[in-house]
Amino acid sequence: MAIQIEVNNTLIEAIEGETILMALRRNGFKIPTLCYMSSYTPTGACRLCVVEVEGKKDLITSCSYPVEDGLKIKTNSQAVIRARKTIVELLLANHPDDCLYCVRNGSCELQYLAEELHIKERKFYSKKNPYRPDHSSSSVFRDPAKCVLCSRCVRVCEETQLVNAIDFFSKAGQTKVNSAYDRGLNISTCIHCGQCVLVCPTGALVEISHSERVQAAIDNPDITVVATIGPTVAVSIAAELGLKANTDYRATLNAALLKMGFSYVFDTGFATDLNIIEEARELQNRISQNSKMPLFSSCCPSWVKYCEDYHPELLTHLSPLKSPQQIMGTILTSRLPEMLGKEMEKLFVVSIEPCVAKKYEASREELTQKGFSDVDAVLSVRELLRMFRMHGIDMKKTEPIALGEIFTSASALSAMTGYSGGKTEAVFYALNSLMNGKKNNNIKFPTTRLTNNRREVKVEMGKKEIGFVAVSSISEIENLIKEISQNPNHGIHYVEVMACMGGCVNGGGQPLSYEQHMAKTRKKLLVEQEKTTNFYLPNENQELGDFVKTYTGMEDELALQSLYLHIQK
Repeated sequence: MAIQIEVNNTLIEAIEGETILMALRRNGFKIPTLCYMSSYTPTGACRLCVVEVEGKKDLITSCSYPVEDGLKIKTNSQAVIRARKTIVELLLANHPDDCLYCVRNGSCELQYLAEELHIKERKFYSKKNPYRPDHSSSSVFRDPAKCVLCSRCVRVCEETQLVNAIDFFSKAGQTKVNSAYDRGLNISTCIHCGQCVLVCPTGALVEISHSERVQAAIDNPDITVVATIGPTVAVSIAAELGLKANTDYRATLNAALLKMGFSYVFDTGFATDLNIIEEARELQNRISQNSKMPLFSSCCPSWVKYCEDYHPELLTHLSPLKSPQQIMGTILTSRLPEMLGKEMEKLFVVSIEPCVAKKYEASREELTQKGFSDVDAVLSVRELLRMFRMHGIDMKKTEPIALGEIFTSASALSAMTGYSGGKTEAVFYALNSLMNGKKNNNIKFPTTRLTNNRREVKVEMGKKEIGFVAVSSISEIENLIKEISQNPNHGIHYVEVMACMGGCVNGGGQPLSYEQHMAKTRKKLLVEQEKTTNFYLPNENQELGDFVKTYTGMEDELALQSLYLHIQK
């Protein structure tokens, strides 16, 4: 029900049940916050969102106070502005003064608040936090000295990802966010999803950077540096930089990477097609044998790590396939040296992904050949954008160059794996091709509404009803696992799992944004990209079909045994 409230002597409409902050922002009032996250219960901890309400003695937190009919609110009174400035000044008092060297310089919310509130001098002096930085993780770097105790990372890790890798710890009157026993993220319960990095307002949590090792390889004339780009990378850059619509984003990205010094650029979508076909074949085998159901996808390294640590009983249900990144790494390291006349040691494979967990995945010991990693470095989209700026590359003025002819063909379905539910749909169509061939080509994947980061469908394929489920976020997969364990007749045959809500379009390596709708924008661009692809199904990928034959000389499922990964710790 609509009600009226007065804000700064102006009447606005609010909706009964919403908070003052929600009503203000919806009506164009800019209210600063640090602890607030729209999909979480507000705590009012940072106090930056305070407003003055007539009849109330003290300032109140707008993020946690519900609207009431007839409320009279001041958002710009002297008391409100003074309170906000004082809070930010106190935060700056013990914050490191290394903004010029910080990776978040220009994208730091604390820096932004100081500018917005016109803080021009230091009013308070305090001892700087003496905390040691944590370099132990293969994916996330933590600098507790820059932490403002906003609680965002703690809440995401605890409420959405359920792993509690970090929490508040107090000692000698000092509170800080830390991993258990101050032992480092590498031996914590961290699953490397990077969602904490996405929500951190400062430089307290950032990805472990591989840009320097990539630059060193590019500068070495004896090294051939190649890049392989994930399905969502090009559209993520297009959304971030505002590239023109109807542009071939992959070709523009290819041109920029060649300018930067990469010798060759490949499309990880090629390996994604292979992954989809083989996963559908694995599912077909399990359905025919009626064993180890459901089959869980293994593309997301954060989900694989969670499964290993928390649900080892499900490891036999996990797809034995490597992720597309690692399949592509295997293909490139095994075939390119011969094709280019180079030694494997002289080849440097860089994977570009919207994910920081891929850094952890690339470092796994079992993902090596003859002592060499399948993937030498992983760049997040954020790192790539920083490298473009460092090299002076303007993507808006870069003329597109089409990708080469080898390892670049990818189906429309491979692009769909960039968002939650896309891999499920891709496996569905690949399974239909395996089970029915051309007999049932008109079958369509049912469109269902996504509910609580979960999509579930059941489809008649032949004489059998096949159940498909797609979930994103660890909290949602945990709910599903409980349901499956409590119901032996669950009727679910395939489960796609992505640790990040919404899938890779909201991955931990995506560009940081104050705008909550950016993940939807990336998904929209991906859907548009699908329409421009020359073929829809992975089994229509002629280059992939030719590759499978030349790679092994065999056409059955044993042909691609070298691409399988038996998941282990």
